[in-house]
Amino acid sequence: MTYDPVLAEREVRKRQGYPWSVLAGLALVLAGSFFLFLREYAYTGTDLFIHASIAADFDFSDLHSITSRLAYPLWHLVVSALYQLGMPLGVAAALVCALCKGVTFLLAERLVTAMSQGLADRRAVLGLSLLLMIVTAVYVPSVAPNVYRGVGSPNVWHNPTQQAVTAAMLLVMPWLAHCWYAFKARRDAGESRVLLPWGQVAVLALLLMGSLACKPTFMQALLPAAFVMFLVELMRDRGEWRYFGQIVLAFLPAVAYFLLQYLYYTGVVVPFTSGVAVGVTWQSAWMAVRNTLMMSACPLVALAACLRKGLFKDRTLVLALLMTLFSVVEAMLFQETGLREGHGNFTWAANSSSLFLWIAMTGVGLRCFAQDRQAGLTLRQKAGYALTVGALAWHAYAAVYYLYYLLSTQNAF
Repeated sequence: MTYDPVLAEREVRKRQGYPWSVLAGLALVLAGSFFLFLREYAYTGTDLFIHASIAADFDFSDLHSITSRLAYPLWHLVVSALYQLGMPLGVAAALVCALCKGVTFLLAERLVTAMSQGLADRRAVLGLSLLLMIVTAVYVPSVAPNVYRGVGSPNVWHNPTQQAVTAAMLLVMPWLAHCWYAFKARRDAGESRVLLPWGQVAVLALLLMGSLACKPTFMQALLPAAFVMFLVELMRDRGEWRYFGQIVLAFLPAVAYFLLQYLYYTGVVVPFTSGVAVGVTWQSAWMAVRNTLMMSACPLVALAACLRKGLFKDRTLVLALLMTLFSVVEAMLFQETGLREGHGNFTWAANSSSLFLWIAMTGVGLRCFAQDRQAGLTLRQKAGYALTVGALAWHAYAAVYYLYYLLSTQNAF
């Protein structure tokens, strides 16, 4: 079975068919998230209300009305179009967010299926995919009595652009891994001086740019993670500069756009915005590590339970771990100043990385458990999986409690 998530998903679907019960899960995700996002819009101070108000001011005949407000307009453009077609602004904003959540659910379920290589029970995949749509950091009242504030979460409900970039992330990551495994398959077959089809490279470039048009935070983690992974592979296979050159070319437009967004928000392109302070303290280092451990306790425990020879041949998992690592480093080092001081935008990459690590390790964990159960579980493996289930239960309790907190109080996050 291949580690290529795109090919693996096709193989599993061909062998098992598409689980149409997923559509019932999709209906639940769409209905529940639409209700929550509509509720979030009712709070005038939330990101959702603010971003929707920005979208309402767009004038499609005046490009400056768009470019002068923000550098990642994709969510806003869709909401603005619906609003100008007559849909109430709050309904349009909640609907687009719910559709993003629905797409995220469908893509997450497919990626978990692919990474588990079809070995897991379909009901387990569906149930865990639904849980992935609401999972939060573990609940520690002394640290974060409100679950989210001061820690972060793989899932947030008050920020619309995070919904958009999460869906985009789940398009980018499998395709990026597919681009790697397409190269590896040809190298393993003895081919040299490999070139991918340029259409495949163009799709990667388009997906990367699309994710930045949603929000740049995911790319804050992916850019250094992909750089390290592909640099290491280049050092192992220095003669294949043509393939690695294609990957560079695919990333180049996204890097330029990312830098433009950075200049925009540091006041170089548009004045009176925000600055960036660089520096690490014991407190910032501890907070970054602590928050990641709280957001990703279960997948990290699962990783320890699944450790074995050959585990890191799965480059999707490697990218997930590298993204998590760089998210921690960025949260340690960078803080906003000026207009956006305290907004925590340099910690948003950790939210995206945590969710992707959750999705990747859900697939890997299900695959490893199925393999180990078939071979006969050792005492160490039983203990590891028991701890994983315990951590999962802690996260699930926190997720349900956080939803209860949002629905029973006047707090938006």
